[in-house]
Amino acid sequence: MKVYSLLVVKDEADVVGLSLLDACRWSDKVVVIDNGSTDGTWELVQRLSATNPRIVPWLRYEGPFHIGLRARAFRAFRRELGWGDWWCVRLDADEFYPGDVRAFLSRVPWWCSTVKKSSTDYVLTREDLAEGIASGDFADYKDRLHYALPQPREERRFMRHSPLLLWLDRWRYPHPWGIVAKERIPVDHYQYRSPDQMQRRYANRQKAKADGCGSFSHEQGTGWQDYLRHRPDCRRV
Repeated sequence: MKVYSLLVVKDEADVVGLSLLDACRWSDKVVVIDNGSTDGTWELVQRLSATNPRIVPWLRYEGPFHIGLRARAFRAFRRELGWGDWWCVRLDADEFYPGDVRAFLSRVPWWCSTVKKSSTDYVLTREDLAEGIASGDFADYKDRLHYALPQPREERRFMRHSPLLLWLDRWRYPHPWGIVAKERIPVDHYQYRSPDQMQRRYANRQKAKADGCGSFSHEQGTGWQDYLRHRPDCRRV
């Protein structure tokens, strides 16, 4: 069984090294598309690929973000997979899979072709900042973040390969995506990691919205501070 993962990154230098190495535990290839990073993300991906052949820095695209970027990678590599193989159709640089992904996929019933994640969505709290937790390298304080959104989030992440799969640029996922497995795969999600990172995230997503991208319509805040939470409003993990 082969697993190919599709990763789009933009200004993720603080976390992408960790998440790539984590994904290489269970991915045969991690195909990386950089959407115009300016913080050294693309250069870091290239350095890591020099010593880890599973990391494939496939494309640097500096135009406006659009949901078809992963579709382009899917079409470029689809001939390398066959029956019984899997796609991680959306690997995010801020997500980590704590369990044995390949064992999980191997027990998905044959009649199911899609797997959804159930994510623990970690947040940065105002109390974390007051205690000085989010300073230095993310790798040094990652395990000190203990608060998450109250409810897990479910989204499609894995799809069983089939020669019948079609993925057009305007689609978020390949079709047909078939029956979804009942069991959800657990993911640790660190979308808010430091004030600097949250400022870049906010600016990049506002720019994408201004360029006409509809993928970030849920970003309704007026600044990066709106990403912060208070501990009593979160779930302790």
